[in-house]
Amino acid sequence: MYNSNFNGIEIDMLSLGDADSILVTAWAGATPWRVLIDGGRASDAKIVGDFLQSRYATSLYAVVCTHMHNDHARGLIELVKDRSLTITTGWMHDMRNHASADALSRASSGNSSQADGVKEALETTKELASAFASRYITPSEPFAGATISFLPGLSVLGPNQEFYKLALEESMGEPVPAYGSLLSALAGISITESYPPAIPPLAGRYGLTPPPAAVVPFPPSLFSAIGSPLASPPKTSPDLSAALLGVLRNSSVEESPKTQPFNNTSVILGMEYGGSKFLFTADAGAEALDVVPPLWKNLFWMQVPHHGSDGNLSQANIERFCPKIAYVSACGDTSHPSRAIVNGLIKVGAEVFSTHTANPGHLRYHMGSIPWPCPPGYGRAIPLKGNAAPLPFAEWFSAVPGRL
Repeated sequence: MYNSNFNGIEIDMLSLGDADSILVTAWAGATPWRVLIDGGRASDAKIVGDFLQSRYATSLYAVVCTHMHNDHARGLIELVKDRSLTITTGWMHDMRNHASADALSRASSGNSSQADGVKEALETTKELASAFASRYITPSEPFAGATISFLPGLSVLGPNQEFYKLALEESMGEPVPAYGSLLSALAGISITESYPPAIPPLAGRYGLTPPPAAVVPFPPSLFSAIGSPLASPPKTSPDLSAALLGVLRNSSVEESPKTQPFNNTSVILGMEYGGSKFLFTADAGAEALDVVPPLWKNLFWMQVPHHGSDGNLSQANIERFCPKIAYVSACGDTSHPSRAIVNGLIKVGAEVFSTHTANPGHLRYHMGSIPWPCPPGYGRAIPLKGNAAPLPFAEWFSAVPGRL
């Protein structure tokens, strides 16, 4: 099964309804480097754990918590406590480092939904930090410029520290600049500064040795998908984000959608493989996505944020990112995923897939050479249908991901 020739990547989006857990794997010869992004709700931890066991994915180089909402973080608490899993590094924001104890106490007092949200996030923060500490792992904070793992080349695109602090203050009821002023304030802040990956004490003894800082780039020679044969790599695409500017102006996608303030604290991750860009968005809103570095456009693969809610992606976001393939974790009700968002993505040329369509079905995508291209139980996934036809010049390389 194993040899020295594997060089591919795998993305597994688990079917948890309106909750998120994504496993990203990069192969370097016979060694898999795995990053787990979120763990769903507490009740989802067994599903995620059983999935990892079934895929022999029990050694995780990094575990990333995108933000402290229950449907992303509570499952991670249970998974980090699970000693059948090996974890080398941990990543999470700690709101206690960015707001005073008095401010957090005030914001979490009272009977309002806002106070309940702050109290819940604070408690989750403490419990996840404690779970990491029980493994002698001191988690790093995932701010823009940090590298989660050199393999699979996963880096943090947002938020930067200033944006996180402003979004946190807004979620706590503190006054923050208006959106336009916020963007102006952030325009001069560098988000490309590089940080070394954090390796906790005894990592070499209890976890994987960190991969080298400099690795040979993955070749774009092998592209495949579950249920379909190996295909030729995609041809270089033109800059469609420029050509698509304004095409959603009269669509039902909102021009300036608003999400819950705390969603904008979400970690936004980027990955490049064979010249293609992959974007992991968690629950980030349009404001957070607007400050992702401008080179991140014309995506190959994208996670649709916040279960496909219409309060997160703007017209400009979709026109800029114009992904070839879009995955969404959703329960399949009238708003998750939003019909407007699905139609908008299809119009710019995306194939959109949702975890709810197979009742349930984990979504899977891979490129390159991997040891287990078609796990048992997986079949061809069916893209969602929409009312919008893709524009004629949005001709994408088509690959069909798998589902369970």
